[in-house]
Amino acid sequence: MIKMIKINPNDTVLKDDEITNLIKEVHMTKSVSYKTIIELLDNYPDLKRITCPISLYNRISKKYIEVLDSMGVSIQSKYNYNHPKKYGEDIGSKVVNLIQEGKTPLEVANIMNLPVEKVYYIRRKFSNPNIKLKTGKKTKYNEEQINSIKIQKENGVPVKEIAEKEDIPLRTVYYIIKNYISFKK
Repeated sequence: MIKMIKINPNDTVLKDDEITNLIKEVHMTKSVSYKTIIELLDNYPDLKRITCPISLYNRISKKYIEVLDSMGVSIQSKYNYNHPKKYGEDIGSKVVNLIQEGKTPLEVANIMNLPVEKVYYIRRKFSNPNIKLKTGKKTKYNEEQINSIKIQKENGVPVKEIAEKEDIPLRTVYYIIKNYISFKK
């Protein structure tokens, strides 16, 4: 449980009893039960608001909420994240622009000095979801070799001979045929 104390800066040193009387809001991080409500009301007689994360708020009994409302204490869900966002709009827009220019996530990570995982995260957060990333490994075979394999396959040359002529492993020729060459059936 975290106590939120709002004290006037003009006040001097206060005793513990005076501090508990000044507390109007308490943030809960543990489940709210009958016992914790009684403790809160006993310890903080001027309590006006209890805040908690939304996941906790959804688990609170409606009877507890009604009873506390009748006593003048409201329960609200509140996000209480403690650290600021690390990557803002400026970094997000730079990453998205680099990706739209055709850079791969690894290249963007090296340019921006970020981990590759963060590039994917930032792209997903700041970009249009319809923009696709060039993911995975780049092929080490250029378009000329792929076109040569395509022409040979269309002319009926066996795959084993294509692999020998191009000096490419047989399984790679099969992979290129499957992924880079579309056949009309």
